[in-house]
Amino acid sequence: MANICIVGLWHQASVLSACLADMGHQVCGVGDDERVVAALNAGQPPVYEPKLKTIMRRNVRSGRLKYTTDYREALHGAEFAYIAIDTPVGPDDESDLTSIFEAARHIGQAMSGELILIVSAQVPVGTCERITAIVREENPAAALDVAYVPEFLRLGAAVDTFRRADRFVVGANDPAVAERIAALYRPLGRPIVITGLRTAEMAKHASNAFLAASISFINEMASLCDEVGADALQVAQIMKLDRRISRYAFLKPGLGFAGGTLGREIRALQRLGQQHGCDTPMIDAVMVVNQARASLVGRRLQRIYDSLEGLQVGILGLTYKPGTSTLRRSIALDIIRDLVAQGASVKAFDPLARLDEVADLPPFEPCPDPYAAAEGSDALVLVTEWAGIHDLDLPCLRAAMRRPLFIDTRNVFDPTEMIQLGFAYSGIGRGISLGRSQS
Repeated sequence: MANICIVGLWHQASVLSACLADMGHQVCGVGDDERVVAALNAGQPPVYEPKLKTIMRRNVRSGRLKYTTDYREALHGAEFAYIAIDTPVGPDDESDLTSIFEAARHIGQAMSGELILIVSAQVPVGTCERITAIVREENPAAALDVAYVPEFLRLGAAVDTFRRADRFVVGANDPAVAERIAALYRPLGRPIVITGLRTAEMAKHASNAFLAASISFINEMASLCDEVGADALQVAQIMKLDRRISRYAFLKPGLGFAGGTLGREIRALQRLGQQHGCDTPMIDAVMVVNQARASLVGRRLQRIYDSLEGLQVGILGLTYKPGTSTLRRSIALDIIRDLVAQGASVKAFDPLARLDEVADLPPFEPCPDPYAAAEGSDALVLVTEWAGIHDLDLPCLRAAMRRPLFIDTRNVFDPTEMIQLGFAYSGIGRGISLGRSQS
């Protein structure tokens, strides 16, 4: 078993540290927030993630997992160090690498002996070489090798996507270094692809950009389906039966991608194109389609009610995606801003959202349950589903509303059943006509 240092304290780092410790490795996480470090050492993850708290507490108790603010302590005896910082993303989806480069400086100052530095943070092509230069600038005698192992964790299912990964990608220019890293993952029994450093960086960009393109494609199809009275869900189902597309394809009509993860990859590829004089018209179009999705709810309400002035709208689900507590870059917040700007008042419910995570929340009334969000509303908008959403008392929800419009941006509910319950139902790509299901 290996001694491993994990640099970072947030989502990616907490999942990686807990999962590696659960494999039997000795793991020490490091970061500069004493409050978060104390919570982690008590077995409390910084964000909600299914199974994570149980795994973390088990390994903290066993002594295999601990956290500190002291880089020298964390790196003492470490064979591997991961930079697993959740890369901040600006409003324009540009990556802010400041914290990653600062971590590289700390590593250079604190390391002693040989170290394999594994970058798993989401970074643009060429960043690993810059990190290498920073560490060597701080420590010219460093016995250092740098590799890139992109993370493909999915918020809300991160533990499972680590343990049952579709593949692990190990990017290193030294085959012996790549083999040592691959040995960490072999006990999981998942496919491992070994490649060069820049190829691994590019593979992360390409994988996420393809997912983003799939999302924008089906959303464009959904808009057309709404206009012609077709069902985009059945269209997607038919497409997935084609082996060239596959049943796992990202073809679910909705509000588009949010959270910054996919958006930053699109921006990174656009910048690469600009730097090297290579046009990226398909990548550009993916972002154009996606940016229009945040105004979809407002446009739908305008089409139904003419004006949003004075409307009360209930929002069900605030987080970036199901199964997580994070609100960072959540499209629900963009929707609320758009509705409020047009004169609507908003109430909202989410069972997991941490409202103190975002400093510039738009104005809305937080509600203790979905029925309070529905009370007196002219429309209910399902933005993020949550575990147990199918247990909602729909007649009670309908009775609480002033007008029965239900906009289901996740297509969770059956249109025919909702209409039978007295709702005016509007899904995404299900046909915008209200009062009847589409065929």
